[in-house]
Amino acid sequence: MRKLLFIFLLILISCNSKPTKPRVLILSDINNIGGDPDDKQSMAHLFMYANEVDIVGIIPDLWEGKGVEATIQTITAYEQDYKNPDYNFKELSYPEPDYLRDQIAKNKTEAIQKIIAEAKAENERPLHILIWGNMNTMRDALNTAPEIAENIRIYTIATHRMAANEDAQQHSKDTTDFGIRRNWNNPGRDEIHYDPQFKNLWWLENDWAYNAMFEGAEPKEFLNEIKEYGTLGNYIWEVVQPHDWARYFRAGDTPTLLYFLEPGVDINDPTSSSWAGKYIKPFPEERPNYWIDDAGIEDWNYANPENTWNNFNQVYQNRLEGLMLKRAEWYEDYRQKMKELYSK
Repeated sequence: MRKLLFIFLLILISCNSKPTKPRVLILSDINNIGGDPDDKQSMAHLFMYANEVDIVGIIPDLWEGKGVEATIQTITAYEQDYKNPDYNFKELSYPEPDYLRDQIAKNKTEAIQKIIAEAKAENERPLHILIWGNMNTMRDALNTAPEIAENIRIYTIATHRMAANEDAQQHSKDTTDFGIRRNWNNPGRDEIHYDPQFKNLWWLENDWAYNAMFEGAEPKEFLNEIKEYGTLGNYIWEVVQPHDWARYFRAGDTPTLLYFLEPGVDINDPTSSSWAGKYIKPFPEERPNYWIDDAGIEDWNYANPENTWNNFNQVYQNRLEGLMLKRAEWYEDYRQKMKELYSK
């Protein structure tokens, strides 16, 4: 009897010490008019892990691109698996499909209201905002209610951040195909980054490391595994089939979610290497809560990367390596997640 009581107490302690699920709100440029289908893959991947995070908002803010409709399509695929008695979504405490639908902001006004309301909600957990597109909506929410900055943490995909002046563009064009492009999430980005009232904003910016999602033969092979798991797995496979260049598991926004998924990682410390890559605090005094993927060399100007663009190739490889080192490990975790969901 005493032994049974001891075991019960151990179980109770274990349950009570389990970390609470992080509150996440997603901003995505998911759409039905073209672009990169990886946005749909990233959303579907999120739903496969929807019992490990607390989804409190979904903002498909490419409104003119039928982003709401694209999000609902992804939830519909999720719903078919959720209601399938041969699968384990309900047993594993996944959210109801209608709950996910209710989290969708239907327009810009709703989006700003949702961000502000969740940021101001009485909750001991911070609001983690995963931004999978431009930052206009985030900028507008912050400008509407600047006080929410102290209650949120943002995670962004930057896409080769660099200066916009013509000299920098031309110099980088001589080095890489990426040089002629400005960071695609730039709309809204710089207005937040250089606004003094947001200098303490908690911000993890994935500049180049996310490209490791695309490297090598493994993502193509892995896509063929994923498609065997339910309607949602087939959806992840199906959405890239119209594009010859995208027929693999790209899910380029997924590293922002991976940051929360690796067991044992301290999400309060981005400098510890994780499935999401390796990060550094480049401006500890000016921006004490800002992190970006580690360039891996001393001779790299984080503030004005075009000034050290001759090191682009080395830095690019270093940043990819931060995520590549653990990609096989999180692939295996994903395999186990799918087996857990889809096997009785």
